[in-house]
Amino acid sequence: MFARYLLAIAAMAFLLLPGHGLAQEAEGIRKAQVLQQAVEAMQKVLLSGPSVVTLDNRATLKLPQGTGFVRQPEAGAWASASDYSSDPGVLGMLVPTSEQNWVVFIHYRSGVRIDDAEATGWNADDLLARLKANTEEGNAAREKRGEPQLEVRDWLVRPHYDEAQNTLIWGAISPEKGGEADEGTANIHGYALGNEGYFELTLVSPAAEVPSYVPIARSFLAGLRFTAGNRYQDAAKGKLEVRPVTSLIAPTSPDLRATALAYLKANWLWLVAMLLVLAILAGSALRALRR
Repeated sequence: MFARYLLAIAAMAFLLLPGHGLAQEAEGIRKAQVLQQAVEAMQKVLLSGPSVVTLDNRATLKLPQGTGFVRQPEAGAWASASDYSSDPGVLGMLVPTSEQNWVVFIHYRSGVRIDDAEATGWNADDLLARLKANTEEGNAAREKRGEPQLEVRDWLVRPHYDEAQNTLIWGAISPEKGGEADEGTANIHGYALGNEGYFELTLVSPAAEVPSYVPIARSFLAGLRFTAGNRYQDAAKGKLEVRPVTSLIAPTSPDLRATALAYLKANWLWLVAMLLVLAILAGSALRALRR
């Protein structure tokens, strides 16, 4: 099932983690058990592709073969077990049902109208410079929180806005400061714009593998369609906050997106470490039974 690939990554992640004391190990075992329960609950409600998922009664999303969707509250329980902060905008998760190393978090942001006028004339080099500056500016606060500092080096996926479908996709190579570009994890960000909000699809994968998953991110974004009355061209019903489309790449508040990236990276390693602990415990139990 979809959880199988996490165990494969866990072996690599565990080698990067420092040693822990007995108290930390006991807490890790407890969290691993909670996480196992969450994964088992996810497997019970997994909707496998090919299929179509309805998102918040606003849009539909096509699930290709080899992928699956996990709804709420099971996706939220997994996020909580993995130490992700609670976010009411999380609608669910997309996961591979084959041997691939990615997950996609689906959020819906309401009450916002994204103005796409800037997309017709933006300069990707200028956007990259802004993103680099924002990330560097956020490093001081990140250091105070005990989080790793980051640096943006180049585009992983150059920002592309599809005017016909009102979708945006981008990704940056942003490892820990001074680290190798293929270490840790990387994200690909996809957005589908509606008349009163937007869907955000964030693909998370090991940095060394993420380039191979760009087509998957694109396919999910292409398969998301707002229903009538919720499309970008449909009239909005209420008063909305208006933001430029470039705010989805380099926010006005510089620390928000960089912090989210650091948080995903930190929790990815925690997740796979917990799964590895669980695998070790299972192996120990089997050896004990054989004696």
